[in-house]
Order: sequence, then C-alpha cells, then structure tokens
Amino acid sequence: MRRRTALAVGGSALAGLSAGCLDLESLRRDDAWRELVVDPPGGVYIPSHADEMVAYGTATAAGRELSLMATRPHSFWVVADGERTRAGVRSPHAVHLMVDVRDAETGAFLPAPVTTTLEVREGDWADERTLWPMLSQPMGAHYGDNVPLDGDGTYGATIDVGAASADVRGPSAGELSESATVELEFEFEAAEIEGLGRRLFDEDEGRGERRALEPMGYEHGDHGEHDDHGEHDDHGPESNESDHEHDAATRVGSATSGDVDYTAVRFEATDGNAETAEIGDDSDPALVVTARTAYNRYPLPFASLSATVSRAGERIAGGSLSETVGPRVGHHYRTPVEPTLLERGDELRIDLETPPQLSRHEGYETAFLEADSVTIGLEAF
Repeated sequence: MRRRTALAVGGSALAGLSAGCLDLESLRRDDAWRELVVDPPGGVYIPSHADEMVAYGTATAAGRELSLMATRPHSFWVVADGERTRAGVRSPHAVHLMVDVRDAETGAFLPAPVTTTLEVREGDWADERTLWPMLSQPMGAHYGDNVPLDGDGTYGATIDVGAASADVRGPSAGELSESATVELEFEFEAAEIEGLGRRLFDEDEGRGERRALEPMGYEHGDHGEHDDHGEHDDHGPESNESDHEHDAATRVGSATSGDVDYTAVRFEATDGNAETAEIGDDSDPALVVTARTAYNRYPLPFASLSATVSRAGERIAGGSLSETVGPRVGHHYRTPVEPTLLERGDELRIDLETPPQLSRHEGYETAFLEADSVTIGLEAF
C-alpha cells in the first residue's frame, strides 16, 4: 500500500552570505582545499569546514516525517563492508541533496530505502536516483547524494520511502511497514547555494583533531551551520539516554571501542500498559544495545551486531541482535532474553560484525570501518 502527500513550499535559506553565480570551478577548488587534511586519523576528527544548508520543505506521510534540504556539492565516501570509495564533485552537480526520514511519533531515525525523482516544472528534465544512507557530524544519519539540476527554476521532488528495513515497535509499527510517497515543490537558485555560509577550520581551530563538530539545531527543519567542537558528551538528536532509566529497564553497562559508544539495557516483561508500550508486543523481556558515535552520540544504523553472555569464562548464551526502532530508546539493536539469564558477575561481549553501511561525510570517513568487540561486566544485578 502506498500513501501520497503533497506539499508546496518555497526554498528558505537558513543563513546566507553574499549571492552570486554557482561557480563550479570554485567548488572544485574548495573540494581540493578539503584534501589538505593530510593523513587524517583513523577515527572521528574535526573536518576542514562546515557548510550551511537550505531547507526546501517538510511533509508527513504514513507515520514518517520527511525533510528535504540542500547544500553545496561536496565529496563523500561510499562504504561497502569495510571498504570506502570517494565520490567526488562532478561538473553537472548543482547541489548536495539531503532527505531526513524520521518516525513522526518519536523522532527516531528510520532505516529504509529512499528514492527521489526531481522534475523541472517548465521543461522535460528529470533525475531519478536512490539516495545513499549517510552520516555527517552536523546531521547524523540521513540520506543524500550530489545531484544535477536544470538551472534556476521551480522543481517538483517526489520522495519514495520503502518499508522500514529495521524492526519497528510501538504505535507506528503498522504504518512504517508500508511504503510512502511525499511530493514537495521547491525553488532552486544557484545564487542561494553559492551564498550559503562556509566556515573553514585551520589547524589551530582543531582541523584534523580527534574530536567532532557539535550537532546542528534539531527542531524539525531548523538546520544551519554548527561549528562548535564536541568535546563532551552532549547528546545529539535521538539520544534518549535518560529513557533507559525506568521501571521496566535495568542498565547493564556501557563501553567504548573504535569510536562507537555501546550501552546495554535489559528490559523486563511488561503488562503492555501505556508507560511501557514502547517495547512493543511485550510479554517478552529483551536485551537492548545502543550503538552510537563518540562525541555526538548519533545512532549507527545499517550495521550487524551480536552479543554473547559468559559466566566464569564459559559461554552460556549468544546470538545476533536485530536492528530495531522504538519510541523509548529510538534506534537500537535487540534480542529476547530469559528473565533469569543475566546475573551479577557475568560478562556481556558485543561484537560489531558488519560496520555501519553508511556513506560518510568528511570527519567520519575513517571511523567505524572495522569489525570490533567490547566486553561489559554485569554489576547491576
């Protein structure tokens, strides 16, 4: 079943500087400047610059909130298993197009296939493509690509979002198992893209250091440049860390490895009341693991994780974790567990078997690329 929602909006620059023609040679020079982060560290680091964005519109359909945004075209890295390939800027590219897809009820990032069809309103030009799932320091997980346009003018954007590729729990589960289509209309002006602000970071401002830019403002489309450096544990959008602490949950522990912060929580069986309905169909207890980026604590979707419980050096249980989206914890990985399985003194090993299959913006292209594991001692039982 496919639902269709139409919305017409105008382009709204979140912050602009001087206007001018879109100079592709200038873009290429800017892209070359980025390569001056010579031999970047093997992990999260401060990129060479931060760009502002323009918001083209937001719409809601079939339990999802979708936002369409754009910025200057720029390089990114496509990831397949643990290998990365740089996707550079080409002359036809007019914008770097981005689509944010969220559970409208909870704001949780939604893993799903996303396709865009762009059509100029006056003419027969069109572009159709499947967007890459991506990760950037200002935005976290989203979908995007460098795309061409047919000059200044009015465009229609049809955004097709497939059924969620993760398990969905809570009141939105039915809708998010269906596909949905949203139509937006926007005005493209090359001068607007050229006029978007760009903050360049010098070495004395942290460029190349093992830190991260802080998340941009995240208030349903309030997107702009954010150039502060994340040197603490401020929670990015959808962290929901405080929601681990309630009557139906016991925090098992946390550990960090390879710039991934892991937190393990045991959910108890519930009676399905309103307070605990987020665990879903829940007569069954579960072990929940969140995997998030260091510094900004963004969820890391499109990965494969497993967990093993050991007691006195002997393996007593283990298995794969299912990628899941739920109202209380947001994006996470989980598996059912017996209520009496976990005991004080046990060890929980979490294995990142397949790294997040996300394309990377600068600052993330050397992070989260290898299989890894962490061990958490269970002291909370």
